[in-house]
Amino acid sequence: MSRRNMLLLVSAALLSYACYVRAEQNPYARYVAAGYSVIDRWALEDVSDQALFEGAMQGLVGVLRKYGDQYSLFVNEQQRDAFREDLSQEFGGVGVHILLLGEPPRLTVVGPPEPGTPAFRADIRSGDRITAIDSQPTEGMEMLDVLHHMRGPVGKPVVLSLVHQGEDSPHDVRLARAVITVESILGDLRTAKGQWQFRLPRDPRIGYVRITKFGDKTESELTRVLAKLTGEGVQAILLDVRDNYGGALDAAVGISDLFLRAGLPIVTTRGRDQQIRSRFVSTGHTGYTEIPLAVLINHNSASASEILAACLQDYHRAVVIGQRSYGKGTVQRLMRIESGRSLLKLTSATYWRPSGKNINRMSDAGEDASWGVSPNKGFEVVLDEEEYLHWRQYRRRRDLLGDHQDGPLANQFDQENGKLPDGFTDRAFDRGIEYLQTQLEAQSRPSR
Repeated sequence: MSRRNMLLLVSAALLSYACYVRAEQNPYARYVAAGYSVIDRWALEDVSDQALFEGAMQGLVGVLRKYGDQYSLFVNEQQRDAFREDLSQEFGGVGVHILLLGEPPRLTVVGPPEPGTPAFRADIRSGDRITAIDSQPTEGMEMLDVLHHMRGPVGKPVVLSLVHQGEDSPHDVRLARAVITVESILGDLRTAKGQWQFRLPRDPRIGYVRITKFGDKTESELTRVLAKLTGEGVQAILLDVRDNYGGALDAAVGISDLFLRAGLPIVTTRGRDQQIRSRFVSTGHTGYTEIPLAVLINHNSASASEILAACLQDYHRAVVIGQRSYGKGTVQRLMRIESGRSLLKLTSATYWRPSGKNINRMSDAGEDASWGVSPNKGFEVVLDEEEYLHWRQYRRRRDLLGDHQDGPLANQFDQENGKLPDGFTDRAFDRGIEYLQTQLEAQSRPSR
Protein backbone atom coordinates (compact mmCIF):
# COMPACT_ATOMS: atom_id res chain seq x y z
CA MET A 1 0.00 0.00 0.00
CA SER A 2 1.35 3.43 -0.90
CA ARG A 3 2.19 6.00 1.77
CA ARG A 4 -0.55 8.30 0.41
CA ASN A 5 -3.25 5.61 0.61
CA MET A 6 -2.10 4.64 4.09
CA LEU A 7 -2.45 8.28 5.26
CA LEU A 8 -5.95 8.48 3.75
CA LEU A 9 -6.96 5.25 5.48
CA VAL A 10 -5.65 6.41 8.85
CA SER A 11 -7.36 9.81 8.46
CA ALA A 12 -10.68 8.16 7.63
CA ALA A 13 -10.37 5.84 10.61
CA LEU A 14 -9.62 8.72 12.96
CA LEU A 15 -12.57 10.72 11.61
CA SER A 16 -14.90 7.75 11.99
CA TYR A 17 -13.69 7.19 15.54
CA ALA A 18 -14.20 10.86 16.41
CA CYS A 19 -17.78 10.70 15.13
CA TYR A 20 -18.33 7.49 17.09
CA VAL A 21 -17.00 9.06 20.30
CA ARG A 22 -19.19 12.12 19.81
CA ALA A 23 -22.24 9.93 19.21
CA GLU A 24 -21.44 7.93 22.32
CA GLN A 25 -21.20 11.13 24.36
CA ASN A 26 -24.55 12.33 23.05
CA PRO A 27 -26.87 9.46 22.18
CA TYR A 28 -29.25 11.84 20.40
CA ALA A 29 -26.71 12.15 17.60
CA ARG A 30 -27.16 8.40 17.08
CA TYR A 31 -30.94 8.73 17.24
CA VAL A 32 -30.96 11.41 14.54
CA ALA A 33 -28.72 9.29 12.31
CA ALA A 34 -30.94 6.25 12.91
CA GLY A 35 -34.06 8.26 12.10
CA TYR A 36 -32.50 9.44 8.85
CA SER A 37 -31.59 5.86 7.89
CA VAL A 38 -35.12 4.61 8.56
CA ILE A 39 -36.71 7.40 6.50
CA ASP A 40 -34.18 7.01 3.71
CA ARG A 41 -34.86 3.26 3.46
CA TRP A 42 -38.55 2.86 4.25
CA ALA A 43 -40.41 6.09 3.52
CA LEU A 44 -43.04 5.80 0.78
CA GLU A 45 -41.91 9.07 -0.77
CA ASP A 46 -38.45 9.01 -2.31
CA VAL A 47 -37.04 12.25 -0.90
CA SER A 48 -33.53 13.41 -1.78
CA ASP A 49 -30.76 13.38 0.80
CA GLN A 50 -30.41 17.14 0.34
CA ALA A 51 -34.08 17.75 1.13
CA LEU A 52 -33.89 15.54 4.25
CA PHE A 53 -30.76 17.36 5.42
CA GLU A 54 -32.29 20.82 4.92
CA GLY A 55 -35.47 19.71 6.67
CA ALA A 56 -33.44 18.48 9.64
CA MET A 57 -31.52 21.77 9.85
CA GLN A 58 -34.72 23.81 9.64
CA GLY A 59 -36.18 21.63 12.39
CA LEU A 60 -33.19 22.15 14.68
CA VAL A 61 -33.29 25.92 14.17
CA GLY A 62 -37.07 25.83 14.69
CA VAL A 63 -36.56 24.35 18.16
CA LEU A 64 -34.20 27.21 19.03
CA ARG A 65 -36.89 29.65 17.94
CA LYS A 66 -39.43 27.99 20.24
CA TYR A 67 -37.04 28.66 23.11
CA GLY A 68 -36.82 32.35 22.28
CA ASP A 69 -33.93 32.57 19.78
CA GLN A 70 -35.35 34.71 16.97
CA TYR A 71 -32.12 35.16 15.07
CA SER A 72 -30.52 31.76 14.39
CA LEU A 73 -30.96 30.84 10.75
CA PHE A 74 -30.17 28.05 8.31
CA VAL A 75 -29.10 29.39 4.90
CA ASN A 76 -29.27 26.82 2.11
CA GLU A 77 -27.20 26.79 -1.05
CA GLN A 78 -29.76 28.80 -3.05
CA GLN A 79 -29.82 31.57 -0.42
CA ARG A 80 -26.10 31.53 0.37
CA ASP A 81 -24.78 33.89 -2.31
CA ALA A 82 -27.36 36.61 -1.61
CA PHE A 83 -26.64 36.27 2.11
CA ARG A 84 -22.90 36.65 1.58
CA GLU A 85 -23.40 39.57 -0.81
CA ASP A 86 -25.24 41.43 1.95
CA LEU A 87 -22.29 41.04 4.31
CA SER A 88 -19.51 41.54 1.77
CA GLN A 89 -21.35 44.50 0.15
CA GLU A 90 -20.42 43.25 -3.32
CA PHE A 91 -22.18 41.58 -6.24
CA GLY A 92 -21.93 41.30 -10.00
CA GLY A 93 -24.19 43.90 -11.61
CA VAL A 94 -24.43 47.03 -13.74
CA GLY A 95 -24.90 49.89 -11.22
CA VAL A 96 -28.42 51.29 -11.61
CA HIS A 97 -31.13 52.10 -9.07
CA ILE A 98 -34.46 50.65 -10.20
CA LEU A 99 -38.03 50.82 -9.00
CA LEU A 100 -41.40 49.56 -10.19
CA LEU A 101 -43.40 52.71 -10.91
CA GLY A 102 -46.75 53.50 -12.45
CA GLU A 103 -49.94 51.55 -13.13
CA PRO A 104 -49.32 48.95 -14.34
CA PRO A 105 -45.91 48.92 -12.63
CA ARG A 106 -43.02 49.48 -15.03
CA LEU A 107 -39.38 48.89 -14.24
CA THR A 108 -37.83 52.37 -14.12
CA VAL A 109 -34.30 53.68 -13.65
CA VAL A 110 -34.42 56.12 -10.73
CA GLY A 111 -31.57 58.59 -10.33
CA PRO A 112 -28.24 58.57 -12.17
CA PRO A 113 -26.22 55.34 -12.43
CA GLU A 114 -23.48 54.78 -9.85
CA PRO A 115 -20.26 56.55 -10.90
CA GLY A 116 -17.65 54.25 -12.42
CA THR A 117 -20.09 51.40 -13.15
CA PRO A 118 -21.00 49.85 -16.53
CA ALA A 119 -24.34 51.71 -16.50
CA PHE A 120 -22.56 55.02 -15.82
CA ARG A 121 -20.46 54.57 -18.96
CA ALA A 122 -23.48 53.64 -21.11
CA ASP A 123 -26.43 55.66 -22.41
CA ILE A 124 -28.64 54.99 -19.39
CA ARG A 125 -30.57 57.89 -17.88
CA SER A 126 -32.78 58.55 -14.89
CA GLY A 127 -36.38 57.88 -15.93
CA ASP A 128 -35.54 55.22 -18.51
CA ARG A 129 -37.95 52.27 -18.61
CA ILE A 130 -36.38 48.81 -18.81
CA THR A 131 -38.72 46.75 -20.96
CA ALA A 132 -36.63 43.56 -21.16
CA ILE A 133 -33.53 41.94 -19.65
CA ASP A 134 -31.76 39.50 -21.98
CA SER A 135 -34.94 39.41 -24.11
CA GLN A 136 -37.05 38.52 -21.04
CA PRO A 137 -39.93 41.04 -20.81
CA THR A 138 -40.01 42.83 -17.45
CA GLU A 139 -43.76 43.42 -17.51
CA GLY A 140 -45.28 41.51 -14.61
CA MET A 141 -41.89 40.63 -13.09
CA GLU A 142 -41.51 40.76 -9.32
CA MET A 143 -38.50 42.70 -8.04
CA LEU A 144 -36.76 39.52 -6.84
CA ASP A 145 -36.97 38.14 -10.38
CA VAL A 146 -35.65 41.41 -11.77
CA LEU A 147 -32.62 41.28 -9.47
CA HIS A 148 -32.01 37.65 -10.37
CA HIS A 149 -31.81 38.60 -14.07
CA MET A 150 -29.85 41.83 -13.54
CA ARG A 151 -27.16 40.34 -11.32
CA GLY A 152 -24.76 37.61 -12.32
CA PRO A 153 -21.12 36.59 -12.71
CA VAL A 154 -18.66 39.45 -13.13
CA GLY A 155 -17.73 39.88 -16.79
CA LYS A 156 -20.81 38.09 -18.12
CA PRO A 157 -22.81 40.41 -20.43
CA VAL A 158 -26.41 41.43 -19.94
CA VAL A 159 -28.61 43.20 -22.51
CA LEU A 160 -31.11 45.80 -21.28
CA SER A 161 -33.90 47.01 -23.55
CA LEU A 162 -34.49 50.69 -22.66
CA VAL A 163 -37.02 53.35 -23.55
CA HIS A 164 -35.86 56.92 -22.89
CA GLN A 165 -38.34 59.45 -21.55
CA GLY A 166 -40.21 61.09 -24.44
CA GLU A 167 -39.49 58.19 -26.80
CA ASP A 168 -41.66 55.22 -27.80
CA SER A 169 -39.29 52.60 -29.15
CA PRO A 170 -36.83 50.58 -27.05
CA HIS A 171 -33.16 50.22 -27.90
CA ASP A 172 -30.75 47.62 -26.57
CA VAL A 173 -27.73 48.37 -24.39
CA ARG A 174 -25.19 45.61 -23.88
CA LEU A 175 -23.27 45.78 -20.60
CA ALA A 176 -20.58 43.59 -19.06
CA ARG A 177 -21.35 43.03 -15.40
CA ALA A 178 -18.75 44.37 -12.97
CA VAL A 179 -18.19 44.23 -9.24
CA ILE A 180 -20.76 46.58 -7.69
CA THR A 181 -20.02 47.75 -4.18
CA VAL A 182 -23.08 48.35 -2.05
CA GLU A 183 -22.57 51.55 -0.12
CA SER A 184 -23.35 51.48 3.58
CA ILE A 185 -22.33 55.09 4.31
CA LEU A 186 -24.79 57.55 2.77
CA GLY A 187 -25.40 61.28 2.94
CA ASP A 188 -28.57 63.31 2.62
CA LEU A 189 -28.91 63.73 -1.17
CA ARG A 190 -27.13 62.60 -4.30
CA THR A 191 -25.82 65.28 -6.61
CA ALA A 192 -26.49 65.28 -10.37
CA LYS A 193 -23.24 63.32 -10.76
CA GLY A 194 -24.43 60.63 -8.34
CA GLN A 195 -22.16 61.64 -5.46
CA TRP A 196 -23.51 61.77 -1.91
CA GLN A 197 -23.79 65.17 -0.26
CA PHE A 198 -22.52 64.76 3.32
CA ARG A 199 -21.91 68.40 4.18
CA LEU A 200 -25.13 70.18 5.05
CA PRO A 201 -25.90 73.29 2.98
CA ARG A 202 -27.89 74.77 5.86
CA ASP A 203 -24.78 74.62 8.08
CA PRO A 204 -21.54 73.56 6.32
CA ARG A 205 -19.87 73.08 9.70
CA ILE A 206 -21.93 69.90 10.17
CA GLY A 207 -21.59 66.60 8.34
CA TYR A 208 -24.52 64.21 8.09
CA VAL A 209 -23.64 60.51 7.80
CA ARG A 210 -26.13 57.65 7.53
CA ILE A 211 -24.97 54.14 8.33
CA THR A 212 -27.41 51.77 6.66
CA LYS A 213 -25.70 48.51 7.64
CA PHE A 214 -22.54 47.30 9.37
CA GLY A 215 -20.79 45.32 6.65
CA ASP A 216 -17.24 44.33 5.75
CA LYS A 217 -16.49 47.71 4.15
CA THR A 218 -18.44 50.05 6.44
CA GLU A 219 -15.55 51.12 8.67
CA SER A 220 -13.26 51.91 5.74
CA GLU A 221 -16.09 53.79 3.98
CA LEU A 222 -16.73 55.92 7.05
CA THR A 223 -13.02 56.57 7.58
CA ARG A 224 -12.74 57.99 4.04
CA VAL A 225 -15.83 60.16 4.47
CA LEU A 226 -14.66 61.54 7.82
CA ALA A 227 -11.24 62.40 6.41
CA LYS A 228 -12.86 64.22 3.49
CA LEU A 229 -15.32 66.12 5.69
CA THR A 230 -12.80 67.25 8.28
CA GLY A 231 -10.49 68.26 5.45
CA GLU A 232 -13.29 70.49 4.15
CA GLY A 233 -13.72 72.16 7.53
CA VAL A 234 -16.57 70.14 9.01
CA GLN A 235 -16.53 70.50 12.80
CA ALA A 236 -19.37 68.23 13.99
CA ILE A 237 -20.95 64.96 12.86
CA LEU A 238 -24.56 63.77 12.93
CA LEU A 239 -24.62 59.95 12.75
CA ASP A 240 -27.93 58.38 11.67
CA VAL A 241 -28.58 54.69 12.38
CA ARG A 242 -32.38 54.80 12.15
CA ASP A 243 -33.81 51.66 10.54
CA ASN A 244 -30.33 50.10 10.64
CA TYR A 245 -30.87 46.47 11.63
CA GLY A 246 -27.20 45.85 12.41
CA GLY A 247 -24.57 43.62 10.86
CA ALA A 248 -21.03 42.64 11.76
CA LEU A 249 -19.85 43.07 15.35
CA ASP A 250 -16.33 43.96 14.15
CA ALA A 251 -17.72 46.87 12.12
CA ALA A 252 -19.60 48.26 15.13
CA VAL A 253 -16.45 48.00 17.26
CA GLY A 254 -14.26 49.62 14.60
CA ILE A 255 -16.62 52.54 14.09
CA SER A 256 -17.01 53.13 17.82
CA ASP A 257 -13.23 53.12 18.09
CA LEU A 258 -12.99 56.05 15.66
CA PHE A 259 -14.49 58.39 18.25
CA LEU A 260 -12.96 57.17 21.54
CA ARG A 261 -9.72 57.78 23.38
CA ALA A 262 -7.58 54.72 24.10
CA GLY A 263 -8.28 52.08 26.72
CA LEU A 264 -12.08 52.20 26.93
CA PRO A 265 -14.10 48.96 26.76
CA ILE A 266 -16.46 49.24 23.77
CA VAL A 267 -18.51 46.08 24.28
CA THR A 268 -18.21 42.67 25.92
CA THR A 269 -19.81 39.39 24.93
CA ARG A 270 -20.98 36.60 27.24
CA GLY A 271 -21.90 33.00 26.55
CA ARG A 272 -24.69 30.88 27.97
CA ASP A 273 -22.80 30.63 31.29
CA GLN A 274 -22.79 34.46 31.54
CA GLN A 275 -18.99 34.47 31.63
CA ILE A 276 -17.23 37.10 29.51
CA ARG A 277 -16.03 35.55 26.26
CA SER A 278 -14.51 38.61 24.63
CA ARG A 279 -13.83 42.24 25.44
CA PHE A 280 -13.23 44.91 22.80
CA VAL A 281 -11.20 47.95 23.89
CA SER A 282 -10.62 51.25 22.06
CA THR A 283 -7.23 52.08 20.60
CA GLY A 284 -7.47 55.87 20.37
CA HIS A 285 -5.52 55.85 17.10
CA THR A 286 -7.79 58.26 15.19
CA GLY A 287 -8.18 62.02 15.25
CA TYR A 288 -11.92 62.12 15.96
CA THR A 289 -11.93 61.77 19.74
CA GLU A 290 -13.05 65.37 20.37
CA ILE A 291 -15.39 66.17 17.48
CA PRO A 292 -18.97 66.85 18.66
CA LEU A 293 -21.35 63.99 17.85
CA ALA A 294 -25.05 63.22 17.87
CA VAL A 295 -26.60 59.84 17.04
CA LEU A 296 -30.13 59.37 15.66
CA ILE A 297 -31.90 56.11 16.57
CA ASN A 298 -35.42 54.73 16.28
CA HIS A 299 -37.36 51.59 17.18
CA ASN A 300 -35.72 49.70 14.29
CA SER A 301 -32.13 50.50 15.26
CA ALA A 302 -30.80 47.11 16.30
CA SER A 303 -27.75 45.02 17.12
CA ALA A 304 -24.58 46.74 15.84
CA SER A 305 -26.47 50.06 15.75
CA GLU A 306 -27.18 49.66 19.45
CA ILE A 307 -23.56 48.80 20.22
CA LEU A 308 -22.44 52.07 18.60
CA ALA A 309 -25.15 54.24 20.18
CA ALA A 310 -24.75 52.69 23.65
CA CYS A 311 -20.97 53.00 23.64
CA LEU A 312 -20.92 56.65 22.57
CA GLN A 313 -23.70 57.44 25.05
CA ASP A 314 -22.05 55.69 28.01
CA TYR A 315 -18.83 57.66 27.55
CA HIS A 316 -20.73 60.92 26.94
CA ARG A 317 -19.17 61.15 23.49
CA ALA A 318 -22.52 61.66 21.82
CA VAL A 319 -26.07 62.65 22.61
CA VAL A 320 -28.54 60.00 21.43
CA ILE A 321 -31.69 61.43 19.83
CA GLY A 322 -34.95 59.79 18.76
CA GLN A 323 -36.76 56.90 20.36
CA ARG A 324 -35.88 53.69 22.15
CA SER A 325 -34.05 51.15 20.03
CA TYR A 326 -35.10 47.60 19.17
CA GLY A 327 -33.25 45.66 21.87
CA LYS A 328 -31.31 43.00 19.95
CA GLY A 329 -28.34 42.22 22.15
CA THR A 330 -27.28 38.84 20.80
CA VAL A 331 -24.28 37.80 18.73
CA GLN A 332 -24.60 35.38 15.80
CA ARG A 333 -21.71 33.27 14.52
CA LEU A 334 -21.71 32.36 10.85
CA MET A 335 -20.55 28.78 10.30
CA ARG A 336 -19.97 26.90 7.06
CA ILE A 337 -21.63 23.51 6.78
CA GLU A 338 -21.95 21.05 3.90
CA SER A 339 -18.35 21.92 3.01
CA GLY A 340 -19.41 25.54 2.62
CA ARG A 341 -22.43 24.92 0.40
CA SER A 342 -24.75 26.15 3.15
CA LEU A 343 -24.43 28.31 6.25
CA LEU A 344 -25.64 28.24 9.84
CA LYS A 345 -26.14 31.59 11.50
CA LEU A 346 -26.19 30.63 15.19
CA THR A 347 -26.86 32.81 18.23
CA SER A 348 -23.93 32.08 20.53
CA ALA A 349 -23.58 35.02 22.92
CA THR A 350 -25.09 38.24 24.26
CA TYR A 351 -23.33 41.59 24.19
CA TRP A 352 -23.21 44.13 27.00
CA ARG A 353 -22.67 47.87 26.85
CA PRO A 354 -19.77 49.60 28.70
CA SER A 355 -22.05 50.48 31.62
CA GLY A 356 -22.57 46.76 32.22
CA LYS A 357 -26.18 46.76 31.07
CA ASN A 358 -27.58 44.11 28.77
CA ILE A 359 -29.19 45.51 25.62
CA ASN A 360 -31.13 42.38 24.69
CA ARG A 361 -34.90 42.45 25.07
CA MET A 362 -36.15 39.10 26.32
CA SER A 363 -39.40 37.74 24.92
CA ASP A 364 -41.27 38.45 28.17
CA ALA A 365 -39.69 41.89 28.84
CA GLY A 366 -42.13 44.78 29.27
CA GLU A 367 -41.70 48.44 28.47
CA ASP A 368 -40.51 49.14 32.04
CA ALA A 369 -37.66 46.64 31.83
CA SER A 370 -34.08 47.65 31.05
CA TRP A 371 -33.30 46.85 27.40
CA GLY A 372 -32.25 48.62 24.23
CA VAL A 373 -30.82 52.13 24.05
CA SER A 374 -32.95 55.08 25.11
CA PRO A 375 -32.41 58.68 23.97
CA ASN A 376 -30.76 61.12 26.33
CA LYS A 377 -33.19 62.93 28.58
CA GLY A 378 -34.74 65.85 26.74
CA PHE A 379 -33.83 64.41 23.32
CA GLU A 380 -36.78 62.08 22.81
CA VAL A 381 -38.41 62.41 19.38
CA VAL A 382 -41.17 59.82 19.26
CA LEU A 383 -42.99 59.16 15.99
CA ASP A 384 -46.39 57.53 15.84
CA GLU A 385 -46.97 54.95 13.12
CA GLU A 386 -48.31 57.47 10.61
CA GLU A 387 -45.42 59.91 11.03
CA TYR A 388 -42.93 57.04 10.85
CA LEU A 389 -44.39 55.92 7.51
CA HIS A 390 -44.22 59.50 6.25
CA TRP A 391 -40.58 59.68 7.31
CA ARG A 392 -39.82 56.44 5.47
CA GLN A 393 -41.45 57.85 2.35
CA TYR A 394 -39.60 61.16 2.76
CA ARG A 395 -36.25 59.39 3.13
CA ARG A 396 -36.89 57.03 0.21
CA ARG A 397 -37.91 59.93 -2.00
CA ARG A 398 -34.71 61.83 -1.26
CA ASP A 399 -32.58 58.74 -1.79
CA LEU A 400 -34.09 57.82 -5.14
CA LEU A 401 -34.60 61.25 -6.67
CA GLY A 402 -31.52 63.00 -5.30
CA ASP A 403 -31.45 66.68 -6.17
CA HIS A 404 -34.30 66.09 -8.68
CA GLN A 405 -36.99 66.49 -6.04
CA ASP A 406 -39.22 68.21 -8.60
CA GLY A 407 -40.15 67.23 -12.14
CA PRO A 408 -41.92 64.41 -14.02
CA LEU A 409 -40.19 61.55 -12.18
CA ALA A 410 -40.94 63.17 -8.81
CA ASN A 411 -44.60 63.55 -9.80
CA GLN A 412 -44.69 59.90 -10.86
CA PHE A 413 -43.15 58.87 -7.53
CA ASP A 414 -45.75 60.89 -5.60
CA GLN A 415 -48.59 59.37 -7.63
CA GLU A 416 -47.28 55.89 -6.85
CA ASN A 417 -46.47 56.44 -3.16
CA GLY A 418 -48.74 59.30 -2.13
CA LYS A 419 -47.84 62.93 -1.49
CA LEU A 420 -46.22 63.90 1.78
CA PRO A 421 -48.13 66.23 4.12
CA ASP A 422 -47.42 69.90 3.52
CA GLY A 423 -44.56 71.16 5.65
CA PHE A 424 -43.33 67.68 6.62
CA THR A 425 -39.94 67.76 8.32
CA ASP A 426 -37.60 65.18 9.79
CA ARG A 427 -37.94 66.22 13.44
CA ALA A 428 -35.15 64.03 14.82
CA PHE A 429 -32.76 65.29 12.15
CA ASP A 430 -33.67 68.90 12.97
CA ARG A 431 -33.15 68.23 16.68
CA GLY A 432 -29.71 66.81 15.98
CA ILE A 433 -28.69 69.86 13.96
CA GLU A 434 -29.91 72.19 16.72
CA TYR A 435 -27.90 70.30 19.33
CA LEU A 436 -24.69 70.31 17.32
CA GLN A 437 -25.08 74.02 16.54
CA THR A 438 -25.29 74.77 20.28
CA GLN A 439 -22.15 72.67 20.84
CA LEU A 440 -20.25 74.54 18.14
CA GLU A 441 -21.41 77.90 19.44
CA ALA A 442 -20.26 76.96 22.94
CA GLN A 443 -16.83 75.99 21.59
CA SER A 444 -16.51 79.29 19.75
CA ARG A 445 -17.12 81.41 22.86
CA PRO A 446 -13.90 82.75 24.39
CA SER A 447 -13.01 81.08 27.69
CA ARG A 448 -12.90 83.26 30.76
